[in-house]
Amino acid sequence: MTNSNQDTLPLRHPIRVESITLRPVPVEIAAEQGDLPAIASFLGVASVEALKASYSLSRNGERVKLEGMIKASLHQTCVVTLDAFPVELNVPVKLDFAPEAEIAAMAKPSEDDEIDIEVLLNEEEPPEAIVDGAIDLGTVTLEFLALSLDPYPRKPGVEFSEPAPETPAESPFAALLQLKRSE
Repeated sequence: MTNSNQDTLPLRHPIRVESITLRPVPVEIAAEQGDLPAIASFLGVASVEALKASYSLSRNGERVKLEGMIKASLHQTCVVTLDAFPVELNVPVKLDFAPEAEIAAMAKPSEDDEIDIEVLLNEEEPPEAIVDGAIDLGTVTLEFLALSLDPYPRKPGVEFSEPAPETPAESPFAALLQLKRSE
């Protein structure tokens, strides 16, 4: 997740880490009607009709575990017909968060450390950063929703068919070639 341009995001819902307990804390986010056009613009879709996220947050020391589901009703533009068509998305979310200092320490291998490709391939995703003691659930929601969108959406039942090749105009030299062949 990126932290740059967070202030310009159309959906923000920061939650302080100290308000999260060991027991799961439910958090619901629903986009306001007035924010839906800005969210659609941010996502690059024709429109967003509804956006709701249900999360469960729990804390273990300074780390936070987030699980939940994003539900969205929107319209995407078909890449074949250029018509807008409805899309319903249910996006599962599962993330771990850790303080920025802990993540920075994990990211810096010492010069003596060898990188083992097998360990990297089997390793879980690194945790996301807790910035200034808070997690912005609006950012999480928008990023997961953006990643779940089809980059080349097609209206159901629409198939792309290549146009029939044009028959090229006969070359003026074709007549000469015919004369040469008849000799």
